[in-house]
Amino acid sequence: MDLLMDMMPDDNIIFENVLPNQTNEYYEGHAEHILRHIDTPDHYFHFVKTILKDYHNLSKEQKKTIQDMLGIQPSIKEKIVYKERIVYKVQKKPKMNSYDDY
Repeated sequence: MDLLMDMMPDDNIIFENVLPNQTNEYYEGHAEHILRHIDTPDHYFHFVKTILKDYHNLSKEQKKTIQDMLGIQPSIKEKIVYKERIVYKVQKKPKMNSYDDY
């Protein structure tokens, strides 16, 4: 897509309005055009933050694709669980000593 965008002139009139119900390539072309005009990392950050507002509406496969593209690894937290074993010893009643002769 970058190669196609490089071949098109910057003053292309199709990028003034975004039309609904177009192909995926149409929206990809708009995104490439916008990215070409973003000049600072701060502007890029706010652009991406705005675009990802509806991230929660995506399917699991689409979210996985975006996470893989961004290099987001699942966080594995190590949790140590201590299991205490409580043993109760049953006390027997002391027996009467009948063997002792006093």
